[in-house]
Amino acid sequence: MFRSITLEVSLKPFKETTEDYINHICREIFMQWRFLLKNREEISIMIWVGDGSEILDYNRDIDTSFEWAYFIGTANLDLATESDDHALSLHNKKRYYTDNPPKMTYGTLKNIVRIFKEQGKAFFPNSKIRIGETFDIGPEFAISDFKYNRHTEICSGTAIDKLRFVDSTALLNTDDRVYAAYPDGIPQDTPFATFLGAQVKLFCADLGFDYIWLSNGLGFSSNPWSLTGKIFDGEKFYAEKLENTSQKVFEFWKLFRESCHDVPIETRGTNNSAGIDYATDGVPLYKIYKAGFNIMPPPNSPWAALNDNYGLEIMGHMTRICELPGKEFLFRYYIHDPWWMNSPWYDRYDGYPSDIYLPMSIARVCEDGSVQSANRLNILSIDNSKGDMPDACVYEPLPHLLKAEKDCADELSFLLWLYPMREYTTAKTQQELYEMYYSDRFIMEGINCGFPLNYVVSTDVFKRLNEAVYLDRIIVCPIIHDEEIERLLKDFAAKKGKILLYGTKTEILNYSVKGESVITVDIQNNPCVLREKLAEFGYDICFKTQAECLKLPAITLVKSNNAMLLSVYNPDTTTETRLKFPLGAPVLLGGETQIEDGYSKYRFTRSEHRECRIYVNQNGGIISAHEEAPVSEKYRRRFYVKGLKDATVIYFPEKYCERFIAVAVNGADDTPILDEEWEAIYDPINGYGFKGRHKTGKLSFLMPFKKYL
Repeated sequence: MFRSITLEVSLKPFKETTEDYINHICREIFMQWRFLLKNREEISIMIWVGDGSEILDYNRDIDTSFEWAYFIGTANLDLATESDDHALSLHNKKRYYTDNPPKMTYGTLKNIVRIFKEQGKAFFPNSKIRIGETFDIGPEFAISDFKYNRHTEICSGTAIDKLRFVDSTALLNTDDRVYAAYPDGIPQDTPFATFLGAQVKLFCADLGFDYIWLSNGLGFSSNPWSLTGKIFDGEKFYAEKLENTSQKVFEFWKLFRESCHDVPIETRGTNNSAGIDYATDGVPLYKIYKAGFNIMPPPNSPWAALNDNYGLEIMGHMTRICELPGKEFLFRYYIHDPWWMNSPWYDRYDGYPSDIYLPMSIARVCEDGSVQSANRLNILSIDNSKGDMPDACVYEPLPHLLKAEKDCADELSFLLWLYPMREYTTAKTQQELYEMYYSDRFIMEGINCGFPLNYVVSTDVFKRLNEAVYLDRIIVCPIIHDEEIERLLKDFAAKKGKILLYGTKTEILNYSVKGESVITVDIQNNPCVLREKLAEFGYDICFKTQAECLKLPAITLVKSNNAMLLSVYNPDTTTETRLKFPLGAPVLLGGETQIEDGYSKYRFTRSEHRECRIYVNQNGGIISAHEEAPVSEKYRRRFYVKGLKDATVIYFPEKYCERFIAVAVNGADDTPILDEEWEAIYDPINGYGFKGRHKTGKLSFLMPFKKYL
């Protein structure tokens, strides 16, 4: 599934700059990650040199030294002294990452790029090897005389440690220094976009970089972490500012591309959604995507998961990939932070893979009705804040990354989010801004309360779909002001199609889509109402919590290889989760569940990724389901379910053998005694399977090698 893998790395591992040492580090990187990189069409190394000021300052003299990210903490703050408390926060004073950090010149950087390409080709001769450079809008990563001394006029956005971010729509003041693209200096009121594009073009050509990564919202917002901006001050939406603000954002991309035609652009984006970005900062994402700028869409936000907000990460990512500027989108995973003395795998995730399985469950519906998961993977970053690359932080998360790739969505599950990217990012009125802002936040909070939403389709794609694609699914959508969408939803509702419609009370009252299978939700209600309303469609997910519980589990459900795969982030492990679906109580492989009132009950750990191929209807009891050895040349896979008491059992084999049934009675091992009393069924959500009635004891389900079908 991952066509392309990108390893992100700072210059900190290059503690010496000799040819031999650079070769050693590059070889070590490719050796460490070889099991992830092998057989990939494209392999990239994205270098966090500094904050991008090395691009802004570049004058084509490769012997010139430059500032790079050799600090921990905010680089543009004061340097800590020996008399300072070593426990002092890095948000107060910075420190060197190592004694005597090496001097870096443009020539040194060019050598590193060359050697990465040589070593990459030696390790993976059949893969395309690319090297990327980065540009960041903030003060964190490297000392920037350009941003925080010579050209403070470009910094007006969000502040971190009292220093502001670059506004990509800014104009530059005059400057008589020599720059690569401006040897006679910068003329007054030169657009920052024009200057940056021209510098990137020459920098990449001279040093051997193949693409540029624009970080932390550059080109989208100068307030990438904020829920306010130029259009919204936290209380009021200023619709009258939309046209001018949106045009300036779009002009960044237009002017950048006029100066830099061919360098591919990859983007980080903001922490928010398409709707929130437009409602706060006028970001015309749909227009940017459709303009042919040769950019990659932003990935999932790493910040959201670090702040325990999986709803924001999942919701935001879906809004930005429901439409694409090309054919690809990526999943980005945060293992190390090379700047802030944190390695999320250990100190944010506790060594649990929740931020792998949940965002990797996100999928979009394409024009032909197929589903698409991320086909590119970025690892941020492979080195830590001290420039070390510990093996453990490769080998511990790696199996989960590969399993998430294997288990990615190949079919649509039962929930589909219909998202109006075009309508949202071309809105004009204050009321529309209010609706999109609070509607996106409503979905975010719904996901944080266990609403299992991870499939999305844009309104433009939806219009071209065959109705059969979504006929038996539940469409989740806001009030969408589009005549054709209204007509399609009304037709769907008339056929008893299930719709979960959300918006303001006034919107709902005035909307034409109504019906007995249409459930409406006021976005001013409790966020948990979305999950609770699912029970009316037969999908009942509920939680039993302790009084002190502050946060509910986030859940995603993926249809893959004829199974339902459940992924969970469970912030409070004292919480009990209860599941009851239309086919019965889901029985997850790899553990036990208590059946009570038709529900299966689970006490999940912090993170779970579990396979479900069995649904059970029975009166109470403890059911156990585990993989077991086939002990047979004919069967490649075998798992058992025990604790059955006069139960109705529904079973879904893997896709390749979906019409094949082999069930051993009461755990017969060497020579299975086959139970033939199974009815072939077809379920529109789960696919082909089998139903057995009045089953008691232990059953083993067997899947054969293909040659025995």
